[in-house]
Amino acid sequence: MEMIKRKEWGAIESGRRLSPFRIKPVGIVVHHTTGASQDPASRVRAHDRYHVKSLGWKSIGYNFLISGETGSIFEGRGWHQGAATRGQNYKTISLAYIGSGDELTDIGKQSFVKAVEGVRKKYGDHLWVKCHRDFAKTYCPADQLAAWVKQGMPLDVSVNPKRIDMYGVKQYFLDISRTLTRKPLKRGSRGKYVAMAQKQLNARLPVNLVVDGIFGRNTRKAVIRFQKQHPIADDGIIGPVTWRYLWTV
Repeated sequence: MEMIKRKEWGAIESGRRLSPFRIKPVGIVVHHTTGASQDPASRVRAHDRYHVKSLGWKSIGYNFLISGETGSIFEGRGWHQGAATRGQNYKTISLAYIGSGDELTDIGKQSFVKAVEGVRKKYGDHLWVKCHRDFAKTYCPADQLAAWVKQGMPLDVSVNPKRIDMYGVKQYFLDISRTLTRKPLKRGSRGKYVAMAQKQLNARLPVNLVVDGIFGRNTRKAVIRFQKQHPIADDGIIGPVTWRYLWTV
């Protein structure tokens, strides 16, 4: 994941060693910093000063920060334990939008998705993505950013249909189908395939699933509801057959 390193943006070195993760992170928590978004490097330094000088923390609390102005990703605590989400820091990575989450930009969305992909590349596709407000009574990360996260972080991309590699698209979904033959999606499953299924269920049914990549009770109910509409087993499990029906029928 490309990022602006701590030394490059001028992080304060408190002399206190950042703590490594003792267990592999299981999720990603989304924040916003509030305040101005212009001149993102200055904003990151300001939050670093507040966290270190005023709060007495070892460093800025977030693992990574994303600018909606430039699309830059700033290294906060990086791959060390953060301090932004009480009760979750030892097992999650925190991503913060610089400024207000109610002023979410397209370039900010794109960089957020890149950051999530970077974290998942390091720790695994099973990592869920939730918001700070899911763990505390707070407005963070603001309604607009929170709603986008709950929708599965979709990107508004204009695509020329003539340039789509339909063979590649078909092959991609066939590859997923083969994976589901060995390991179907069911209650307790996590990861990007679950999130993809949740998005598609929302598109195919009048349901409003939270696209968090966690196969819970509501997702299972939606799967059974979908299966009952087609000549397939209504067992609440997404194997290769249900997967193909989700995307092709």
